[in-house]
Amino acid sequence: MLANFQREYNINKILLSSIGLWPYQNKLIRYLILIPCFASEVSYVLLEILTLFDYWEDMDIVFEVCYQCVATSAIIGQIFNVFWQREKIKRMYKAIDNHWNIFTSKLEVQTLKDYSNITRKLTFAYTVMIYSMTIIFILAPLTPVFLDMIHPLNESRSRLFPLTAKFRIDDEKYYTQLYCYIVSMIVFSILGLAASNSTFLICIIHACSLFSIISQQFEEVIKKLHANKNIRKFGCRMKTKLEFENEQIIYQRYIICLKKYQLALEFVDMLNSAYKIISLITLLLNGAVVTFIGIIIINVLDRVREVMRYTFVAIGILIQLLMLCYSGQKLRDESQNVFYRAYAAEWYKCSPRLKSLLIVTLYRSVAPCSLTAGNMISLSIETYGFVVRTAGSYFMTFLSLKM
Repeated sequence: MLANFQREYNINKILLSSIGLWPYQNKLIRYLILIPCFASEVSYVLLEILTLFDYWEDMDIVFEVCYQCVATSAIIGQIFNVFWQREKIKRMYKAIDNHWNIFTSKLEVQTLKDYSNITRKLTFAYTVMIYSMTIIFILAPLTPVFLDMIHPLNESRSRLFPLTAKFRIDDEKYYTQLYCYIVSMIVFSILGLAASNSTFLICIIHACSLFSIISQQFEEVIKKLHANKNIRKFGCRMKTKLEFENEQIIYQRYIICLKKYQLALEFVDMLNSAYKIISLITLLLNGAVVTFIGIIIINVLDRVREVMRYTFVAIGILIQLLMLCYSGQKLRDESQNVFYRAYAAEWYKCSPRLKSLLIVTLYRSVAPCSLTAGNMISLSIETYGFVVRTAGSYFMTFLSLKM
């Protein structure tokens, strides 16, 4: 099952299986992994909300807790989306596997392999990056513990946590338990984040590969038609029957290209249907997280270690947003190349029936395919810039008030 998919995207299967989100995974195993994951995530959000009630007058803690709640909610949303949309994701995986059996020419296979290699490298790089950042984030608070072992003082140094943890219990007495709980929550979050983002990355880059193949084929068909017309113009002994057969072959090839174009459009529709809601939630929540972190940084400008820590988190969030928006921009550009290549050809010199197909192609491809957040916001570099500018404006406003 899914032989082509697993051969090219096996790393995605490993990531999804580790968090219980692989759609073909055993149901019992899936729930045994997912239930503890969701329990730790949701329980942490509830405990943070409880912290808000206890420390409502301390604005530093309020903003800290707000950013953690919003960030955790965004991660829960992404994990839940993969779980809730597993049937649609399963259909997309089947479509990807089927495309390898449909796009079988040498050029098509090479293009699919080139894009799958890009996907594999990006997924590996993203996974290594996010895991490395997580390890640093988890181990940094243990510095006092290491210092106590290397250079002990008359009294123990204060214990730190990766995240703000004030749960109505003695932090010093239950430090190990609280630390392990927070670390487990972070690990589950990162596993889910890597799995969900890799799924999105695979589907969107595969869609880009389909549009790349189709745009190349449209261009080749038109060039072949013009090449045949040049032969008829300068050749003295070309027969009418041979001319008709050549045009008929080209017409049939164009029909095949259109059918493949339809497959690509259907795949993008499935992708958009599965991710349009969570994309909107991710944009809004991650934008809010960056804003909260900016406010926190303003309040801790006199503490270099804290500034570095929150800057580190902000960079991670911005990378997440960039990946989401740039992927949508790349899909938009590749789908628009279909229009550019078809329009660049001398379509007005074609036969009437082929011209009618070309006009239909131009009419459909003039509006590029794009992923949308909630059918309202197009995922593009422009959207990324808007989110960053908005967060930056809030940061500068609070900074001016602080001064």
